[in-house]
Amino acid sequence: MRKYHFAAVFAVLWSGVLSGNVGVFRGSGQTPTLEKSADIQMVEELVEMRPRRGDYPVDSSCRNLDKMDFRCRFLLRNLTDKRVELTVGFPVSTEAVSFRDPKELNQAKLVSQFNFVAGTRDRTFPVRFAPWEKKRKFSNIFLWEMTFEPKQEIELFVNYTMEGYLGLSSTLRGGAAAVEKNMHLHDKYSQLVEIAMGEGQFYVTGTGSSWAGKIEKAVFRYYPTDFEEYLSKRGMTEENDERRAWMQSERRKHPDDYRYRGSGNRRFLRNWDPAPDKWKFVPGEKYSRHTSYYELTCAPFTPKVGDRIEISYVFPFLPENREDFEVLCAEVKKHLTLRHRHREKALSDPELRKKRPEAYEYWSRSPDILYTPEIRKDLADIVLEFWGVETKNPNLRELLQKVIWYPVENPPEMDEAYRDFLLDISRGGGKTK
Repeated sequence: MRKYHFAAVFAVLWSGVLSGNVGVFRGSGQTPTLEKSADIQMVEELVEMRPRRGDYPVDSSCRNLDKMDFRCRFLLRNLTDKRVELTVGFPVSTEAVSFRDPKELNQAKLVSQFNFVAGTRDRTFPVRFAPWEKKRKFSNIFLWEMTFEPKQEIELFVNYTMEGYLGLSSTLRGGAAAVEKNMHLHDKYSQLVEIAMGEGQFYVTGTGSSWAGKIEKAVFRYYPTDFEEYLSKRGMTEENDERRAWMQSERRKHPDDYRYRGSGNRRFLRNWDPAPDKWKFVPGEKYSRHTSYYELTCAPFTPKVGDRIEISYVFPFLPENREDFEVLCAEVKKHLTLRHRHREKALSDPELRKKRPEAYEYWSRSPDILYTPEIRKDLADIVLEFWGVETKNPNLRELLQKVIWYPVENPPEMDEAYRDFLLDISRGGGKTK
């Protein structure tokens, strides 16, 4: 059933790229277990995140991905009067490393791949890699041993580099969970009004709960200036001539398929969690804009399992010209026509109610929506709103409240002929297709 297709794909794609906080683990084999320490407190943590371009041009094949350099500082304190030895671990769950057989592990290669270093101001720790922990809640874990003398404080530094994610995303606030909660918007317009290309990184804070007590202060800093300047010049991808020619040929083969329309749009949107307005902007020096950063401070900080910070950017697929707008309308019309047929078939099937009552209930409570001039007007108004042209269309109130690009700040210049074309549809003119 189409109802779940995009949400499932979105959830699977985004779940693969995660980096975790430092935590306490038990076990020296290939299956360590996250545990709670009653002796060692994480007093403070500082995490600096610096995104950067990948090693090669980024294209839509995902052969190369942009990266994030993480620079972390943790202040750890022994609360007891005894000597404490423990295993410390840092989970790095990523699509870039996957093992079916632990015999495939190459410790030196993996440490080099992630540029992973853990240590103090005086020494570095020998680290080893484990593919997962025993309960499979965390995977791809770097582990090392630490010893604390009575009441000792150790300043621990962890540095590493992670490839990010590039693929389908959404402009709805809240990511994959929001897609699932707003399927009724898909019923009317299909996913095409909020689908986007996205890339991003996650930092999982939940493993910080394995230390004794609360974290007195946690500071997260993100340095976006150079990377966002790069994105504004690059757009979604850095297509070479060969790839661009292939896309053009696919467009000619599939003139009515919105998936091949692509977008030359260099207008990216921040989709951060916590949202950008929750972070404090700290300007850099006068002639060093790249030193500017956003800071999130939590004092005290009590992380919970599942907590994470998400830094992502999305490039919406909304049409930028008349030709692509007509393709969007054709796709929405096709979507609604197929949905109408599925609904009619389901409600006329006497066996469905008996064998799959949940499916019958879904179709019976779902409205029968057909493509009409009003739907075409709504689509035109969505595009106009995206470019900062207010339409006051009451049908869009719910959608606009849920997308990250609304309200529009500093809208870019829009082609006048395209704007007039959409305004004509908005006012009741234009042909119905």
